[in-house]
Amino acid sequence: MERFLKDRQNSTEEALMAELTRMTREQEQAGEMSPTRMEEIYSTLSPFLSERQREKMREVIRRLKG
Repeated sequence: MERFLKDRQNSTEEALMAELTRMTREQEQAGEMSPTRMEEIYSTLSPFLSERQREKMREVIRRLKG
């Protein structure tokens, strides 16, 4: 995950969130993603994100779970 963020550190917030959404959908379709896994990813990434980014990521997770 750190590598993911480092590789995309110059990406816009929208581009980053779109990429996370795309990757999550792909993993869900492959049977590799679950609500528990989404929470694990959030826990791993959240220390590296600003408060606004954490809120956006929570929003993406809510949508994906919904």
